[in-house]
Amino acid sequence: MTKKKLTTDKDFRHPLKYTRFLKPLAYSKLLFISLLLFVQFSIYIMLVLKFRNFTRYIGEINLALSVLFLTYLANCPGKNEFKLVWILPVLVLPFFGIPLYFSCKGNFGGRNLKKNLNIVKKLSEPILREKPQETAAVFKQYPKVSDISKYLLETSACPPYIDTKATYFSSGETAFPDIKEHLKKAEKFIFIEYFIIEPSTIWFEIQSILHDKAKQGVDVRILYDSLGSGAYSTIRYERYLAKKGIKSKVFMPFIPVFDTGLNNRDHRKILVIDGKTVYTGGINISDEYANIDHSRFDYWKDTAIRLDGPAVRSYTIMFLQMWNIANKKMHDDSEYRKFADVPCEKFPNQGVAIPYNDDAYNGEDIAENVYSYILAKSHSYVHITTPYLILDNNLISSLSFAAKRGVDVSLIVPKHYDHYITFCVGKIFQKTLIENGVRIFEYNPGFIHAKSFVADGNRGATGSINLDYRSLFHHFECGVFLYCSPEIARIEEDFQNTLKDCTEVTMEIYKKTPLVTRIIGWIFKIFAPLL
Repeated sequence: MTKKKLTTDKDFRHPLKYTRFLKPLAYSKLLFISLLLFVQFSIYIMLVLKFRNFTRYIGEINLALSVLFLTYLANCPGKNEFKLVWILPVLVLPFFGIPLYFSCKGNFGGRNLKKNLNIVKKLSEPILREKPQETAAVFKQYPKVSDISKYLLETSACPPYIDTKATYFSSGETAFPDIKEHLKKAEKFIFIEYFIIEPSTIWFEIQSILHDKAKQGVDVRILYDSLGSGAYSTIRYERYLAKKGIKSKVFMPFIPVFDTGLNNRDHRKILVIDGKTVYTGGINISDEYANIDHSRFDYWKDTAIRLDGPAVRSYTIMFLQMWNIANKKMHDDSEYRKFADVPCEKFPNQGVAIPYNDDAYNGEDIAENVYSYILAKSHSYVHITTPYLILDNNLISSLSFAAKRGVDVSLIVPKHYDHYITFCVGKIFQKTLIENGVRIFEYNPGFIHAKSFVADGNRGATGSINLDYRSLFHHFECGVFLYCSPEIARIEEDFQNTLKDCTEVTMEIYKKTPLVTRIIGWIFKIFAPLL
């Protein structure tokens, strides 16, 4: 296929033909970038080693630097797990490890992103906080969640809402038909933000709807991550969408230069329609998530949730924050109120919904704190689904403490892996949790990608946030905390139904884990904060 043909409508409308070309192109591009990064690291290490030969005191200097650095590391604030990662490179190559540590800790590559994020938050967060009467009404009507409501409002401008209806989808194949039907009803605007959008049957069906809506004058905007959506991270595709009346932008284009800011990917899943309806959850936009194509697994178990009502306002502003950063419109505040302040239907007796988001720059472990809160408040059970299990000590303690209090703490995790090293490290964490009374169940039919907490029949949370360091501390993420929502019962029902396709991992079963898997897990556990 020639480059000229790539810009034709025919090729963009042909999923299989376009996919066969673009996916290898995306992977080769990523491989090329990875090789360039490796070359940069290799040159740096070679220089360090070369200059080491110019002094006979290098051993003493290395030792002094290592002792000084480790003393600093022991006394500076932060998670011990992150500190532990740096001991090996600093002890082996202090001249390399110490600058790399301060580069990553300072996240110099992400300074511009942090600066821009602060600007858009300064413009938009007052809008989210400007209805104290409604917030006070939530506190009064639902005092048992006034604490978490206050925390999320004060730390991240995430207000609580009542009169918002939730609709839970237990699979991608049930969610996508609903998404397409609601997209067809859009009248004003459609905002789409996903980590992964791939050339696929499901995306071409959605893209066709978006083309039609754009022709009708609907404001359609698409934001996707350059690493997750490598096949579409091109100027050519952006221009193609523009010809169809669709605005699009790639979040943080991946470039072949070492930049610590590139570690902070946009992992969120947000689809806003007219400011009245929003979808979020675990599903990305690809055939795999709709169980149309099973290239890796027999079945892909994932979930989504739709919100209708006032709480959509928060997701609209979340999207506009990232959209304005990607489009370098940080100082333009006109759109926040235009798109957020739209009349929407209210649904009584739906409990509390608190949309929340997290990122690596806010100085708060918001996502982890929400999960820890659910565990701390539990009395009867906490049921969790997660594709990855790479935990810090705080979450291990929260899970173990709840189990030791007699709470049924049960987790469903994948039996089959999509990332082998991550899977091996997760096995080590399984052993730790089982020893502390937490029950682990492995999902047999395929891969489980859902992320949800449900507790005591009245609390729950779902969204894009995995139980791993990347989601909890590095990525841009989003979720929704629910209290007394009728859909909490459906989340629990889905957990119980999924449990029927699982096998419990007892210590006896764990001991049958292949030795090589456990050895790899033990070795790479020290690097868990990087996985």
